[in-house]
Amino acid sequence: MQRIKKRWRRILHILLAVSVLILLACLLILWLLQTVPLNYQTALAVENEVHQPHLVALQETVDNIKDDIWHRDKLVLEVSEQQINAWLATELGPQSSRALPEGIKQPRIELGKHQQTLYFKIERPRFTVVISIVVRIELGDDPNTIEIRIVSVHAGSIPVRMKRAFDEIESAMARQGVDFQWKPGTNREVAVVTIPSQVRIKNKQKNISVSELSIDDDVVEVTADLD
Repeated sequence: MQRIKKRWRRILHILLAVSVLILLACLLILWLLQTVPLNYQTALAVENEVHQPHLVALQETVDNIKDDIWHRDKLVLEVSEQQINAWLATELGPQSSRALPEGIKQPRIELGKHQQTLYFKIERPRFTVVISIVVRIELGDDPNTIEIRIVSVHAGSIPVRMKRAFDEIESAMARQGVDFQWKPGTNREVAVVTIPSQVRIKNKQKNISVSELSIDDDVVEVTADLD
């Protein structure tokens, strides 16, 4: 009888230990999901007053391009990370008429020479999590195409496969009229964006062929031949 009691006591202790480990694991996963990358925190902390000069500079760049298209045979577009994030914060902000997919908030981008990172929040009634998608962006094999190779996807600090997020991105691209598709045979790890080969401004049309794409820390430069 005493031996049976010891056996049941041992089983009880094992079950309690396993329960504690499961609880700790759940708490760890929850903590990892709530992790916010430092660079994303820094980007979100920038106030609108700081964004404004970069937004103005971006608009000036766009205006200059519209003029250069008709007076040059080569177009060079240089945009900084600060300018892109200023546009994301204001044009895709909560007060903007431009709609993000439901539940996706506060997108920001980080430019690096070897890889780039897109951050955004997914907000649901019961949870909020930060998604970070690390990619490599380069010119594609076909003319006027850009390939976006997905290196990794994290929810908080946990690596995940985000089929739902990819569906949302594809839907958002379609709504904005972007020619976006997944490269066949890559299991949705390489996206292809096609840039229009013709541009029309003020009832005039010109052919455009993207020849170079250079991404460095904090800046992206695109060179295109015009005809």
